[in-house]
Amino acid sequence: MNYTKKKKTQGSIPQKRHYEHILWKLSKILRLRFWFLATRTDARILSYVYLLATCFLAMMSLGIAARFCSVNLIFPSLGPTIFMQFYAPSSPMSSPRNTILGHLIGCLVGLVFYSVILKTGGIPGTLSIVDVAILGAAVGVCGTIMGITGLLHPPAASTTLLIVFGYLGSPMNILAFSLASVFISFEAWMVHKAAGIKFPLWAPEAGDVGPQFRTKLGHLDLSKKSGSLNVEDIASRLASRQSIK
Repeated sequence: MNYTKKKKTQGSIPQKRHYEHILWKLSKILRLRFWFLATRTDARILSYVYLLATCFLAMMSLGIAARFCSVNLIFPSLGPTIFMQFYAPSSPMSSPRNTILGHLIGCLVGLVFYSVILKTGGIPGTLSIVDVAILGAAVGVCGTIMGITGLLHPPAASTTLLIVFGYLGSPMNILAFSLASVFISFEAWMVHKAAGIKFPLWAPEAGDVGPQFRTKLGHLDLSKKSGSLNVEDIASRLASRQSIK
């Protein structure tokens, strides 16, 4: 009897060890994640390799999707967007909300000034004095709206230029561009999630990110909402001729 019990006990051990062995093999997948590799190798070199691989993957997948859907999804201003989302994923400017809505602002502003060029008798893509003034106004308005709304995404300014120049004039192209920005943002979220890197699904973490100015007398942070000012803030405002309340 004792021998039989011992044999049954020994027979149950390999099954448990086999189960643990499978879990151990599966857990090795985590060793491919960025946070684990960064503790085992040069994090700086790893970040460059990660940037190279992810940017390549993002453009390839976008191109494959465009070919499969027979719709143009590749636009010049998406290149900087891809770079930002994989080079600085923790930046609020790289978040999906800022990316998608920022490009939407760029599209709407571009359409408005594109119609202005047409109504003034101008030809999109030319560099007459009037057209250059309209281009400058378009970029300025786009940047101002993004600054006021907090939907900061620098590549959106190039989206405005593309539309004003007439490269994205048709509604179909603008719709395809909007879908491409959503596709890229979702892909960035999936890749960062798999790599163990924090990246928001939509909005960035809470924080008031405003314009930053550095002067010879100090640093001025315009995102601060408090009424108290330190010496550097006062000196900076004096240097930039802003009122001190």
